[in-house]
Amino acid sequence: MKQPQFLPQEATVAQRRAIMERGFAAGRAQGAIITPETEAVYNRYVNGEITLEQATAEAMRVYQPQGAAAQPVHA
Repeated sequence: MKQPQFLPQEATVAQRRAIMERGFAAGRAQGAIITPETEAVYNRYVNGEITLEQATAEAMRVYQPQGAAAQPVHA
């Protein structure tokens, strides 16, 4: 499996964790409910397993209407 490429501002686990903490805080401030499943997906990003774009695509599948075809995420 190919290792994801990250921008300089998201190169370390600490940087990616800070990005997600800010994102979750902003979402909660706007009334979003962050589910354990969503957190688990974004933890894969924090751990460097997938890119933020891949994590977002995977997390958004939760919100697809029933019967909608999901697009695969290539890690």
